[in-house]
Amino acid sequence: MSGPEGHPSPSSTQEASPSGVPTDEQDEPAWTIEDGSLHCLAGADDREDDLKTLEACTEKAKADGLQLRLSEGEYRIGDIWVVDGVKVRGAGADKTIIVSTDPKRGSIDLEGGGPSLSDLSHVYESTVKRGNGENAKNSITVRNANGFRIENVHIDKASTAGILVQESSEDGVIADNLIENTGADGIHITDGSTRIRIENNKVSGTGDDAIAVVSYLKDSAVTHDVTIAGNDVGYDSKARGISVVGGEDVTIERNTIQRTEMAGIYISVEKEWETADTKNVTVQKNTIEHTGMRESSDHPNILVYASQGKLDDITFDANTIKNAVNDGIGVWGGRGPREHLFLEQRPQRF
Repeated sequence: MSGPEGHPSPSSTQEASPSGVPTDEQDEPAWTIEDGSLHCLAGADDREDDLKTLEACTEKAKADGLQLRLSEGEYRIGDIWVVDGVKVRGAGADKTIIVSTDPKRGSIDLEGGGPSLSDLSHVYESTVKRGNGENAKNSITVRNANGFRIENVHIDKASTAGILVQESSEDGVIADNLIENTGADGIHITDGSTRIRIENNKVSGTGDDAIAVVSYLKDSAVTHDVTIAGNDVGYDSKARGISVVGGEDVTIERNTIQRTEMAGIYISVEKEWETADTKNVTVQKNTIEHTGMRESSDHPNILVYASQGKLDDITFDANTIKNAVNDGIGVWGGRGPREHLFLEQRPQRF
């Protein structure tokens, strides 16, 4: 028999604490509530799986409208941890470490209204090949969330993406994070998500693009209103630095991109992946240095490419292009109109 929050019901010899958790010496409480926050008492550093305790704390924090605090230490999870409408905060990215032990099911999923992760690290103990790209293997997956935030999080290793935002999530901030060694994109925004700000992140060693905005023709809506600003990306990432492959109203500004195997900045509509049109993209005041390093790609530092659909109102203004392995700027593709492609009056610097 279970009581509230899934804990054993008090017996005649077992009193309940104010939080509803038994005080029997055999059952340590799952949380304490102090200063308006719920402090989860999962057994950090005990090498045991902490997922059930974290789930109980998350449920209680949501029910009471409290922030969930995690103290310093290592917390191990053997499956997906769903954070639905709860703000989770650690003691610092170098102090609170969440370790996923199953390389195929280790994502932290943010859902609902106002969820957040901050001041912690999420690492995978081991990874598997990207394969079919299942989202269960991401580091963080944002699903149909609104008003979400991911800040000061260190992501180290994931079998697929570092952060995936999908299912029409909206009004999100991804800022001041360190993302490295992912099997797929570092940050991937897709599936009709909108009003997303990606700022001041360091993204390196990704298995695909460092930051990508993508819309497919099969999606219910186009991904739009995305700002990508002040990020530092590349550093031996396996594909592009920043890409928009189907999307509208995207601003890419003040970023530093270097040492990517393919183009530093990539604006495209692709028949190969059946992506939607790309419209109203502004690329300004970025520095792109020594990209297109893969010998077989011939990618320039900035590449505009269309193999279907339409590219429209694409503006490049005051970017600095340095030490290109191949060309500085390329416009490729024989199919699909490319309308209103602007290189503004303030010249790109080479």
